Amino acid sequence: MRKYIIISLLVMILGLSSSCSGEFDQVVPNTQNEFDDVFKDISRTSTFLNPAYSGVRNTPWISLEYHTNNAVSVNGVQREAAFGGTSESSPVSGEWGSAMNQIFKINEYFKYGFDITYDPLNEERGKALKQRLRGEAFGLRAYYKWVLLKNFAGPSSVDGSMLGIPIIDDLLTFEEVNDVPRSSYMESYQSIKKDLDSAYQYIEVMRYNNGIDDIDGEQHVSRISREMIWALRARLDVFAASPAYNQISWETAAQTAYQAIEAIDGSVLGLQDYGDFNDSKNLDHFWRRSYSNDGDLERAHFPLSLFGRGEANPSQNLIDAFPDINGYPINHPNSIYNGVVPYQNRDGRFERFVFYNGQNEFRNVFIEVFDGGNDANGGMRKKYTRTGYYMKKYLSSNINFDSDQADSDGNDIKVYPIFTRAGLYLDFAEAAVEAYGVNGKDGAMLFSAKDVLRAVRDRAGIQNDQYLDEADDFLNSFIGLIHNERRLEFAFEGEYYYDVRRWMLPVNELSLPVLGVNVIKNSDSSFSYETKVVESRTFLNRMYYNPIPRNEVLKSNVIIQNAGW
Repeated sequence: MRKYIIISLLVMILGLSSSCSGEFDQVVPNTQNEFDDVFKDISRTSTFLNPAYSGVRNTPWISLEYHTNNAVSVNGVQREAAFGGTSESSPVSGEWGSAMNQIFKINEYFKYGFDITYDPLNEERGKALKQRLRGEAFGLRAYYKWVLLKNFAGPSSVDGSMLGIPIIDDLLTFEEVNDVPRSSYMESYQSIKKDLDSAYQYIEVMRYNNGIDDIDGEQHVSRISREMIWALRARLDVFAASPAYNQISWETAAQTAYQAIEAIDGSVLGLQDYGDFNDSKNLDHFWRRSYSNDGDLERAHFPLSLFGRGEANPSQNLIDAFPDINGYPINHPNSIYNGVVPYQNRDGRFERFVFYNGQNEFRNVFIEVFDGGNDANGGMRKKYTRTGYYMKKYLSSNINFDSDQADSDGNDIKVYPIFTRAGLYLDFAEAAVEAYGVNGKDGAMLFSAKDVLRAVRDRAGIQNDQYLDEADDFLNSFIGLIHNERRLEFAFEGEYYYDVRRWMLPVNELSLPVLGVNVIKNSDSSFSYETKVVESRTFLNRMYYNPIPRNEVLKSNVIIQNAGW
């Protein structure tokens, strides 16, 4: 058993430690004696949990956008599987093995990591550290169970009942794991809630911001905190209440999100600007990962004229979802949108999230996606945007790859939040409107769905938000507004992939083609714009739920596949 543990640990750690920052350094046991020694030495035991953090995504999941109509890859590698796929090629299939490995690691920590004295010279400090690490272990296990539930919950192929995940709370061998069936969705949901409650009991810190204290100092800001626990509780409930699962009431989800906002902030607050996504002290981030001080994301996604590869190409479908500067949808009679100059007077998020023709915000370089322009066909490279747009979100204006300029610098810190204040606000808004109608609150609540939506849209530069007041006259319009706000706020993070499925949007809507734009430069230097089809999409009913990876079903004695796969 111990040999199995050491071998599997080495495989897992070697596969994951490359993304760890200094905050999550770990000690890797290489022999039986070293394994035993780790759990006798607090300086080593306290780092043994760190590899479990390395499985938390530390970059935005941009490629999942290629499986919606939000974006396409410049390489076209996702074309055939964009909305199709099999149980072998699902875009999320890797999440199963990754999350299960992390749960194994955490269960190992529960078994061996607490029968020691954490600080023999300072009993009080030792108890505090042990308590915090126990809470982190519960919180991390809840998170990875959530990853499994979010990606793989679905109706049984045997009887149609809503299944969840295998619940593994003890340290098991491979053979024992293969005999653990999937529990029901509600049993899985309750298991996650139980771990979150335990984490909350042991972690007393709402936010790690108390100077350099080694128990709750700000150097631990990427670790599990009560903020993260509240945010995950709210997200868990919104999914459970959604049409695809329908396991709890929207009222329950609304109450959970409301309680989370009250516990964290006490009321609705304004949101910080997006900036260059490099602010490690951004208080809107309830849980975030920072990754190395480099320009890898910019190299991959800057337009060609900024010396990038331009890999992620936003669709015209997504561009049309950005309202005008007054908050009206661009097809609304009161909108000031003008198709002749389509990029003027738009929601501020459009400017921050998308590179478009004529924009010159970064390095005073004009983006040219017209035929013959630097960022288009006939330009600087053979591969160019397929949609007429390049992704801009998460990219830093501080990075300059032009070696001919004196201030060239290819590095900048990156901060990727997993849970944010805006995300929690949108969780509450969705649940509250579904539960209580356009009023968006029950009688005891001090703020409504409209209040939190206003905070989200204020940050986008929508100040006189008359449409927000008009939309709440009609329930369907208000729900549609909330759905659209999630699409924009979570753009290029992969969340839309899950949202459209849990909302169970109509198959014909999810089968709409991905659109782009041809930009034509006229003789008078003005531009004309023609919509074009970039990729087709085919969505089938079975695709509302992801398949369990086929190899996991084959090697298990009891795992039941989701219906249709």
